[in-house]
Amino acid sequence: MSVQGNKENVVKKELFIDDGFIEEMKGVKRVFHSPQKCTENPVIPCDKSWENGAAFVDTGLVMYDEKEKMFRAWYQGGSCLGKDDHSTMCYAISKDGIHWEKPNLGIIEFEGSKENNILLYEDIMMHDPSVILDPRDPDAQKRYKAIWWGGRRAKGSEKEDILGHCVAFSADGIRWQPHRDNPVWVGDAEVANLFGLEHKAGKFIASCSMDGHGMRVVARTESNDFINWQSPQLLFKSGEEDPPGTELGGLSAVDYYGNYIGMLWAVRRYPVPTRKRWNEIVDWGVKNHTFHSSIALNTGKAGKWTIHTQLVFSRDGNTWQRVNRKAFMPLGAEGSWDECLQLIARPLITSDEIMFYYTGQGREENLSNERPKPIRDWPQATGLATIRLDGFVSLDAIEEGVVVTKPFKWDGTNMAVNADASSGYIKAEVCTPQDKPISGYRQEESRSLTEDGLGQNLSWKNKIDMSELKDRQIKLRLLLQKSSLFSISWLR
Repeated sequence: MSVQGNKENVVKKELFIDDGFIEEMKGVKRVFHSPQKCTENPVIPCDKSWENGAAFVDTGLVMYDEKEKMFRAWYQGGSCLGKDDHSTMCYAISKDGIHWEKPNLGIIEFEGSKENNILLYEDIMMHDPSVILDPRDPDAQKRYKAIWWGGRRAKGSEKEDILGHCVAFSADGIRWQPHRDNPVWVGDAEVANLFGLEHKAGKFIASCSMDGHGMRVVARTESNDFINWQSPQLLFKSGEEDPPGTELGGLSAVDYYGNYIGMLWAVRRYPVPTRKRWNEIVDWGVKNHTFHSSIALNTGKAGKWTIHTQLVFSRDGNTWQRVNRKAFMPLGAEGSWDECLQLIARPLITSDEIMFYYTGQGREENLSNERPKPIRDWPQATGLATIRLDGFVSLDAIEEGVVVTKPFKWDGTNMAVNADASSGYIKAEVCTPQDKPISGYRQEESRSLTEDGLGQNLSWKNKIDMSELKDRQIKLRLLLQKSSLFSISWLR
């Protein structure tokens, strides 16, 4: 598997998750695709005593280190059962992204030994540590950055512990220095999941929880220095289109060639309450400035709840759309290790596929037992699923179909499509905004694409490339015959 993405010549990419780039479609249908789970799941199992029943990466980070030719993972050890649960941030490495090693780092002492892979271990819980690599930071000691929900012990028996979001910095991702004034952001409990670094604006972007809505919701925050964070702004809140008892527990997202792809975690309660009862619980939570009242519904299937991941999409990172409110990847079968939870982390984009690492959880025993274990006592681990590059959605033509883009200003050298035309063909025509074909780029001059390929250049009989059209407003008309179109890319 190649993990060195060929991004240097891709200026822009358009997917077909929505109609934002499409003016007209005829004879094609939009098909949503799910990633395929790895047959060796879970790839990072919970098998160490210090992991305390959980080894998951839903807010952490899996990256590929080109210099070391190695996958690196920062994950949580422990289930976040409260401020005294002693959860940790741990580290694993892999040559292929499937078989992982948990190296003895010799940094943190656990039960009298430093032979473990623990990176950070605080007095108060480390709930969902999220890591980012910032190679442009002029301070080499802060190239790696982490944020988590935790806090510090209060001084004096009458004071309460101070809880909130904490940060730490590292030169190599191994040895970390927590900020001396943690928590740097008090309140808004639970998840703070880093989107990444917005290089053009120089901002750090994170999704997070947000108080005051009586249920779990997803908000957005940003920071210029990783220490001072803006007040969260609401992104997602469940509504009438969701079953009663639905909460939105978190969002992991990635900048995908100029757009944002997001993995939204939908929490479902069982049995499903009535709408009236759910509204009463939410109203109570709003009045008391908490969402913890919803925990009263944690009964029934899976012991308490299920969590699945939905595909969401944004063109700017601020305005998002829930694509179809369906599970992006189905929960595991009854009795499987990921039957109850599937929380997908930030997608890892490679040259030929997208890798989705996710938290899974399944039952340890039959729920017909008189007193089954509560779900929090079931082990959590990390799994892997993959999909072809750009493979979230395709436009499929069973026979003949046409896709016409909206007008756009051309600023590249050539265009390429990610498509499967192995059973038919794809032809391209470049038009003016008034739908007039441009000489040299007409349909009858187009060379047919007849293969299944991730980056097939559009070409015409007498044109080397599209550079002569630079700065012109154009449209693209694609003729599909028994083929599937996944994306269009602008190439330098």
